[in-house]
Amino acid sequence: MAIAFLAISTTGASAATKVTITPQNKVSKKNPVITVKLSGMPTTNGLYLSQCMAPKVKGEAPTACNPSKASKLWVSAVEADQQMGAMSPMGKITMKLDKYFKDGDCVHTKCVIYVTNDHNASSDRSEDQLIPFKFDGLLPF
Repeated sequence: MAIAFLAISTTGASAATKVTITPQNKVSKKNPVITVKLSGMPTTNGLYLSQCMAPKVKGEAPTACNPSKASKLWVSAVEADQQMGAMSPMGKITMKLDKYFKDGDCVHTKCVIYVTNDHNASSDRSEDQLIPFKFDGLLPF
């Protein structure tokens, strides 16, 4: 049970990359855009970031994620990845969130930004993080 809990950290304390989202507790309902800051990125692969419903069981990965392209990011410091469409972690990174999406409700339930290694290290779970957020005036956590 402890191993499963360590597999996905709700704070990202065990992950090498520090991911900060702003705002985290008061995402605007009218302009739901967050800024993402990353430090300590992997040097051999990138990261995927997705807006998802928080998993029902701690330690498990989310199963319902926003299908909108605006709510998914691929960020990598690897030049070859950037040439294929990954964003550089050095510039300003923004992500548009949705209050509702297919199989998702971030107004009445808890949602997270789900961080994972990209396809170049898909079996490596060391970067898995769940970063909770809430919309302004909604859903305290």
